[in-house]
Amino acid sequence: MRVLILQHAEFEHAGRFRALFAREGIETQTVLMPEARSLPALDAFDALWVLGGVMQVWETDKYPWLLDEIDLIRRAVAEAGKPYFGICFGHQLLAAALGGEVGPAAVAEFGVIPVRRSGPVAGLLEGLPEVFHAFSWHSAEVKALPPGHAPLAGTGDCGNQHMTGAGAVGSVQFHPEIDTETMRDWFASPGVINDLKPRLGPDPERVMIEMLERHEAELSHLAETLFANWLARARASLG
Repeated sequence: MRVLILQHAEFEHAGRFRALFAREGIETQTVLMPEARSLPALDAFDALWVLGGVMQVWETDKYPWLLDEIDLIRRAVAEAGKPYFGICFGHQLLAAALGGEVGPAAVAEFGVIPVRRSGPVAGLLEGLPEVFHAFSWHSAEVKALPPGHAPLAGTGDCGNQHMTGAGAVGSVQFHPEIDTETMRDWFASPGVINDLKPRLGPDPERVMIEMLERHEAELSHLAETLFANWLARARASLG
């Protein structure tokens, strides 16, 4: 299986999923979107992963390459039926590509938060408890899901935390890729520490790392579960 990963910032990579791809012998190609001159053709990959980003879905004037990315997602999922997994920004881009609505969040979510599964369909959350914890950091959200999609998980502030489509298409608003190593990479990016000081005090990196360490077992299980469920669907879809 060849997985194309669309990454939107040098520091915001696939995190703990990198080891899971390697463990399964899955070939990955990462494209850093702000620097990409062109996107691979559909026949160059079997599945598409789209990661988080600091930009917003509606900022196409500021980031004109977003139009090409949204078009690629639409063609890969709606036309070619390729497996897809989206994280945070990748969740929002999927919704936009398929006819949903994305806008500023009424309440920005941040930190390790409880997420509740919604309804009888688990989607990629199969095997997780009704309420689980996930790391979240977003100021935009999916306001309306694409036609034919139902909310599968939510929080008190964000009702669309997970959605799935036909085959092996799924996405989450939270960040299952995050572990302490990945968080340290985020903090190496200019501006992150200063952005968090008003919220977390003079040493936000220490606060964040300690938060993740307290929840590591549950966060690791979340990533493993999502990956296993997605991979099973992807392999079945690809035949």
